Amino acid sequence: MKKAGKILGNVAITLILIFSILMTVVVISSSKSESGLPNLFGKAIFAVETDSMLSEQGFDKGALIIVDIVNHDDDQDKVYKVGDVVTFRRTYQDQVYLETHRIIEDEYTHYQNEVVDGIWIHGGMPYYVTKGDNTPDRDLDASLNTEYLTNDRVVAVWTGTAIPHLGSVMMFLQSQLGFMLCVVIPTAIFFLFELFKFISVLMESKKQKAVEAVKGAEEEIKQKVIAEMLAKQEAEREAAKKAEETAKNADMTIKKPSSAESEEEIKRKAVEEYLAQQEAAKAAAREEEIKKKAIEEYLAQQAAENADSSEETE
Repeated sequence: MKKAGKILGNVAITLILIFSILMTVVVISSSKSESGLPNLFGKAIFAVETDSMLSEQGFDKGALIIVDIVNHDDDQDKVYKVGDVVTFRRTYQDQVYLETHRIIEDEYTHYQNEVVDGIWIHGGMPYYVTKGDNTPDRDLDASLNTEYLTNDRVVAVWTGTAIPHLGSVMMFLQSQLGFMLCVVIPTAIFFLFELFKFISVLMESKKQKAVEAVKGAEEEIKQKVIAEMLAKQEAEREAAKKAEETAKNADMTIKKPSSAESEEEIKRKAVEEYLAQQEAAKAAAREEEIKKKAIEEYLAQQAAENADSSEETE
């Protein structure tokens, strides 16, 4: 369950990051485009802000529509048809903005003899009449004081694709609040989460190295103690061997006394040798006890140092 939650979290963060990148691309391409629309390989998407095109053949407020960007170098002589929905520059109350309305049949020109398929062609140049599907009047450009639209003001043509409500989402995301809530904050959380994972992995690695170092030190101590014990056993064997040889020599001396030595002298020397052997044995025992205590103190000191090192690492 924990693993599934982690996977879902990573997927969500990845989708948010991809969406953030796409939004950034849209904003940058929109700012650099002459039309003011985000030009993505000749296409553009933007949100519908009014209900002026609300109809069965049109689209409503809040929809996201896809349009083809017009290339004036290639399409300067193009004649659009009645029924085409075009995006064009329009001036209203001293503000220039983009309008997306439908081309309707021209029934208003005094030159009806120049109307071809509903489009007024004057001097070889097409003039269009536009109107919203849900507006009562045809469009008027206040700056030009004309109802006619020319090719130089057309920036895009609707492809016929409109996705309801998605435009409202896009408009919210393009606002400062929406961009902050849905792009900046999730992206910041993503990078903080990745930083946390990196630090966790780094700390775990350091902890593992510290544990391995402690294990290595313990192994070294064990090897040292084993070596000391082996040396001690070897010394004991050498001492036993020497004692055995000394005893044999003493027996031989007792069994084969010289003619010059009296029996009393032989006994005295035997007692002295016995006492010397006893004293040597006691000295060896004391030395062994001292070595044993030294080893115990060394092991206790090493254990304390290892405990302090583990506490510092944690």
